[in-house]
Amino acid sequence: MRSSFLCTLLFIALAAGCGTTKWSDTPRTATEQLLLSTAVDRAIDNMDFKPLADRFVFLDAQYLDCVDKGYVVSTLRQHMLSEGCVMMPDAASADFVVEVRSGGVGTDHHDVLVGVPAISVPTGGIAGVPSIPEIPFAKTTSQRGVAKLACFAYNRETGQAVWQSGVFPIVSTAKDSWFLGTGPFQRGTIYDSTHFAGSRFLASRKNTQPELLRKAPTPVTAQAQFPFRPALVRKTNTNKTASKDTPSATVQASASSPAASVRGSSGPSLSSSTPATAAGGAPATANAGTSTGLPNGQVVQLPSIPQSTSGGSSSGSWLKLR
Repeated sequence: MRSSFLCTLLFIALAAGCGTTKWSDTPRTATEQLLLSTAVDRAIDNMDFKPLADRFVFLDAQYLDCVDKGYVVSTLRQHMLSEGCVMMPDAASADFVVEVRSGGVGTDHHDVLVGVPAISVPTGGIAGVPSIPEIPFAKTTSQRGVAKLACFAYNRETGQAVWQSGVFPIVSTAKDSWFLGTGPFQRGTIYDSTHFAGSRFLASRKNTQPELLRKAPTPVTAQAQFPFRPALVRKTNTNKTASKDTPSATVQASASSPAASVRGSSGPSLSSSTPATAAGGAPATANAGTSTGLPNGQVVQLPSIPQSTSGGSSSGSWLKLR
């Protein structure tokens, strides 16, 4: 019996092995990124873009200088769209420009220890003597992320102020605690409840989120589907469009009758005091215009030239423009 037991222990000792797993971490921890993104989301939710709904708006981020700038700009654009703004790709095509700035986007932390801190023992030149490690009875590490963002809008053409969001500093928190070496117990605004070593703690209640100054109809963190709206049509200035697209001389010609009216911006008038009568009975008038204003290939009837003969009658002449 004893020999069999020893053989079993020997077999277990020989069969035992070891394995290693390689671990790596990003330069920025996930906790830090969650703290910043949560603070940014809640700060932008406080902004009310409803006064700019159905307006053509361009977001100008040239004065925004902070960490995670891309996330801040994209979240702002999403929130502006959900509030009804029509986003434009550049300032020239927009009616209003919205500038965004940052008063602070970052993290800080502090530690509280109840126990024996780590102590470095003087080695006296002797290598291999370790320091006394930290012996905590209770320990807490608190970290918070802060986001202070502000926006304002102005009319692109007149430069007049239209709207401003106000400044709302928002803080997100994360706290890790250890008791007699057991932990961490994680809680804070980035967690839905208390977690133990990365997993939800048993019988833990849901964390209460701090109240916002404004409850957005569609928070940037919520799932939503927006109804289709007909495309907004810009009201263009018809006078400016006509002045750019219409030539200086206006030519009006009727396809059904050769008696056409040609008007030009300059040149002597060829009309007589008595207008000529076309075959259809309608009077035909003609005014000479500039060379650029007369269309090639059109046929117009020149007015009749009075003659001094007593028995003669006046008749019109035909001219084909080339």
